Amino acid sequence: MRLFFTLFGITLFLSSCQSNNEEISLNGTSPSLEKRNLPVINEILFDPLQKKDDGVNDQPDFVEIYNPGTETVDLYGWHIQDCPASSGSRYTYHFADDPSSDNLLAPGQYGVIVPEETLDREASRLVNYYDYLSGDATVRIFIVQRKTFSLNNDTDCVTLKDSDGTVIDSVAYSSTWYNPYSKNTKGVSLEKFNDQLLSNSPSSWSSSMDIAFGGTPGRNNSIYLPENRLEQTPSLRVTPESFSPDLNGTGDKASIRYSFPAGAYQVAVTIYDSSGKAVRTLAEGLPSGPEGVLEWNGLENDNSPALSGIYLVRVSATGTAFNGTVQLEENVVLVR
Repeated sequence: MRLFFTLFGITLFLSSCQSNNEEISLNGTSPSLEKRNLPVINEILFDPLQKKDDGVNDQPDFVEIYNPGTETVDLYGWHIQDCPASSGSRYTYHFADDPSSDNLLAPGQYGVIVPEETLDREASRLVNYYDYLSGDATVRIFIVQRKTFSLNNDTDCVTLKDSDGTVIDSVAYSSTWYNPYSKNTKGVSLEKFNDQLLSNSPSSWSSSMDIAFGGTPGRNNSIYLPENRLEQTPSLRVTPESFSPDLNGTGDKASIRYSFPAGAYQVAVTIYDSSGKAVRTLAEGLPSGPEGVLEWNGLENDNSPALSGIYLVRVSATGTAFNGTVQLEENVVLVR
């Protein structure tokens, strides 16, 4: 069965893919680009992992901004605010108020605004939890000396303002923006698919897919797509075309790389032999971003070596960017 995919009003035929639907179309949730030169809100963690005496470093909540422009921006006097309460009051957090400090954000640089009880960057909860930030001077960390930003876990907003009070960027987020196929979202940030997307659009955001940390403050978002791939045609690539799992360190595994338009997905990846028997399930009901990579080491489900032969790799995905389920298929040759 052939896959047709409607993109930009054009129906495309994918010869290497199959689908259980004759036609798969975008469902109107495609994200909208908004060209920006000033810093944008790029990632938010509002429901951090914080438990006493569990032996695990606590996460702080945080707001990440990113400078997509070509000029350095002086953030002195800039601040963030949450949504007004019913009384009209709102929290205001000044994160760059010390004129003697370096408040500059260079082009392509990330800034992480974080509540901390200490002003010592290396002793902060942020650096202790996301330990890749330790000693990384390329990431600006702006500490607001308090325990938390008190952002709501269901709905709230974050507004970025300059020293004159002008709104530079704003997002009214909701917990419904998480990947709907993810069971646990506590300690997981919301990330943008691309920093140039409209901040207040739900289709611009989804769950971080970073397995180690549940977020990526100070580095490329785990679900990031360049602009030319935001509405990409679903595709599957298996490399190498032929692999030999003889544990000699070369060509021992087959790499399975799938790609979809910007959106949240649930993915299943299954390997079939030439008789149509499923011999290995690599993923089933796996929450995923628009792109992912898995590996097959040539073993069957019972860990016995699969025989030499031609195998079919099938990736099935349900997602927020299109209606129905897409199936992508590609062959791979196993040689022993």
